[in-house]
Amino acid sequence: MSSKKTKAKVVKQNVGVDIAKDDFKVCFYCLDENGRRFIKATRTFKNTLSGFTKFMKWIEKKRIADLAVRITMEATGVYYEHLVYFLDDNGYIASVVLPNQSKAYAKSLNLKSKTDEIDAKMLGQLGIERDLPQWQRASPKMRTLKQLTRDRVSLLEEKTVISNKLHAIDHSHEPDKGVIRRMKQRIKLAKKQIIQVEKEIEKTIQADEVLHPKVSNICKVKGLGIVTVATIIAETNGFLLFNSRGQLVSYSGYDIVERTSGTSLKGKTRISKKGNSHIRRALYFPAITMVKYESQFKQLFERILKRTGIKMKAYVAVQRKALLLIYTLFKNDSVYDPNYENNKEISQKENIQSVDRIQILPTVDACS
Repeated sequence: MSSKKTKAKVVKQNVGVDIAKDDFKVCFYCLDENGRRFIKATRTFKNTLSGFTKFMKWIEKKRIADLAVRITMEATGVYYEHLVYFLDDNGYIASVVLPNQSKAYAKSLNLKSKTDEIDAKMLGQLGIERDLPQWQRASPKMRTLKQLTRDRVSLLEEKTVISNKLHAIDHSHEPDKGVIRRMKQRIKLAKKQIIQVEKEIEKTIQADEVLHPKVSNICKVKGLGIVTVATIIAETNGFLLFNSRGQLVSYSGYDIVERTSGTSLKGKTRISKKGNSHIRRALYFPAITMVKYESQFKQLFERILKRTGIKMKAYVAVQRKALLLIYTLFKNDSVYDPNYENNKEISQKENIQSVDRIQILPTVDACS
């Protein structure tokens, strides 16, 4: 008499999501009690509110009702934000991993190809194998800061576009005075609104008892103003998602990539730029000021410039160092010390000298 084989019970279910501007690929991964991993279903949805609703209905249709389902996605640009807020509003447990974390995991699986479908499967498997922390939504104040800082950037871009057009028309043959007048009015309005937004940013930070002292301390660094610091903090949600400096560097696109293959291909190193462009934009002009007025950043700039001969590469190194300084001061509630690097070098030299002195002291046998 043949016995019917019983199906192993599913103990964990996770949906991997690879999201882009227009749509997102999903992969429903399962783990049974025997440790077997398998894909239950895959599908593509539009990156719109109606697409999110269809995605939620699809999950409910595929899931085991009495077992929690988690969603894992990657923090790529800003495209994931609407979906993760939607899922959180509807009671789903979502985990957002940083690009360097998912990249390292994909490398461990020896995945040589990279497509949306493969990434969705990889993220689904990552969520099955790892106990990932639940995503935490930004506070209303952080969301306000993010909207204000991005609105300021939009206004600056609009002003630049209009100014360029005005310059072109102004130097053309027989320019229309009405067009020039309206353009000047629009530039004047943009300048007025930029000032208003900057005041709102400052007011928002001053009203927060936790943020205000942290930001004030960071702003003691010459070149780092309140708008720059507010942008960094808003874009990283107060560094809530980061546990290391390397994660922050990768998220911001300052991680180094190199194209090298044996002796046939020797490419130059460069930053990946596969990260939050708002952070890199915010640090561009402050880096130039910091090189002028902060000795440790000036030394870094000169060292990189001497080695590479490329000014932009040296300024990028300064931007990266500035970002890590903001992160350290914010996380540790530290007071900025402009002489920290010099004091550190002096301390290291003193330690080396003290070790050297101990080494040349006569031994007990030599004294006897």
